Amino acid sequence: MPTYLIGKDCKVTIGNTNTVVGMGTWSISGVTADQLESTAFGDEWKSYEFGLRDGGTISFSGLHDVTDTTGQAALQNANVENTDITSMRFYVNNTSYYMPCLTTGYFSPSTTQNAATEVSYLNIVSLDISADKSGLVQINFSAKVSGCMVFV
Repeated sequence: MPTYLIGKDCKVTIGNTNTVVGMGTWSISGVTADQLESTAFGDEWKSYEFGLRDGGTISFSGLHDVTDTTGQAALQNANVENTDITSMRFYVNNTSYYMPCLTTGYFSPSTTQNAATEVSYLNIVSLDISADKSGLVQINFSAKVSGCMVFV
């Protein structure tokens, strides 16, 4: 019998203790791979090779709380200061979550970089705050994944 997850059990944290207050949605786009055309003269069909992989993007949003200094304000600072974040967690229930991969096992050793530095992180690439006279003030974050996300 399948085990379905319930959205109300989700949350967003920085590390395992700093909940990003007010969040109500999150979405992870997932990994994509470049398709490099390798067709040659005389071929009848196009052919492709896999290129670099892209870790995707993450969007999360909710109610804006100006007093959340260890969550929303920390992410705003990361956006302004271009700080890499390795400790974000996107929970699907009380114990399981997605986070940036912090081990090198998911990456092939590179000849141009030290494999020990090839861990994943997020960059907060944008944040939007919106208000409507008949609603609560909203905040929306977008993050770019460098590397990949893993399920823990």
